[in-house]
Amino acid sequence: MAHNDNCDGSHCRFDVGEVRVYPLGGGGNLILCLACFAYENKFRYERHDSENFPQVAWATAKRYGKDDI
Repeated sequence: MAHNDNCDGSHCRFDVGEVRVYPLGGGGNLILCLACFAYENKFRYERHDSENFPQVAWATAKRYGKDDI
């Protein structure tokens, strides 16, 4: 099973690749690859609670990289 070492998720499809910031609220964030980002959005969609669990668009999410550490 592939896992991107830069990703906080567990649904990675590749060992390497771009990761982006997924804000959780209250100052907390996840750093996720595209596959894990999509999984988190699906989880939030299925909760039917968009007020407390808003979805985040990959296209507008901040890229995470060496300059952000």
